[in-house]
Amino acid sequence: MKRLFLFLTVLTVACALQAQILWKVSGNGLGRPSYIMGTYHFAPSSMMDKIPGMEQALEDCDIVVGEIESEEMMSQESQMAMAQAMVAPPDSTLDKLFTSEEYAIVEKVFNKYFGIMGVKMEQMKSLKPSAISMQMQAMQAMKYLPNFNANDLIDMAVQNRANEMGRPSVGLESVEEQIDLLFNAPLTEQAKGLLDACKKDELFMVQSSALVEAYMAQDLDKIEKIMTDPEIGGDDAEAMDALIYERNRNWVEKLVKMIPERACLVCVGAGHLPGDQGLLQLLRNRGYTVEPMK
Repeated sequence: MKRLFLFLTVLTVACALQAQILWKVSGNGLGRPSYIMGTYHFAPSSMMDKIPGMEQALEDCDIVVGEIESEEMMSQESQMAMAQAMVAPPDSTLDKLFTSEEYAIVEKVFNKYFGIMGVKMEQMKSLKPSAISMQMQAMQAMKYLPNFNANDLIDMAVQNRANEMGRPSVGLESVEEQIDLLFNAPLTEQAKGLLDACKKDELFMVQSSALVEAYMAQDLDKIEKIMTDPEIGGDDAEAMDALIYERNRNWVEKLVKMIPERACLVCVGAGHLPGDQGLLQLLRNRGYTVEPMK
């Protein structure tokens, strides 16, 4: 659960220096600048109007680069693959992964979030623990976002608006890669993480609230503190590398081949931006000028 919370934190926060989530990449022989935007998976599309330079970035870009291309993500094939990946084998359902006492702990927290919707744990026990964890994390975040609309979120809205302007979109990763990252850890490990999270539910609620507040305020110090909190896995070097740094390195290799050819608007989970191993610094290391939009 710590690993999953860390992954969702990367998706959920705006980690940008000087309280910025949109950056311009120029110099090093580029004929035209490209842009990098830190996204927040649960933020409404209306947030786009509050980002300095957003319209300019959309006008200037030739192509939008997301973690996953929006049409691929929303395709029936991808949705089916995601749904199938969330289901555990028959011999590894939740009631088989937990003792009766552990199951009762998880069920109590599950009911806290889903009971009001009439959904019972028994109906969901065939899902992998990480799938349950992900749904609970989403419910925690939505608790602090008024008027949440799952069909009106910023990361998809950026790609959609760019597409309407005639800009195509591409992905840095495939759906299969993200499925593997989210759902293919050993089920015993997933179960332990879910149980630990349920035991610390109040802490995770506080962290979710803090992440929402940090994004809306674009407060880098607060976000960095949350991301490095040992309670959510911030001290897990292996998890940090697998979920953030290794992906950053892979993405930069792709981006440095793309931006000399076309002006790009890159939209990724904002936790990938900051730090010595963040995308902004990795691009600087390659000789590019990276500065916040104003």
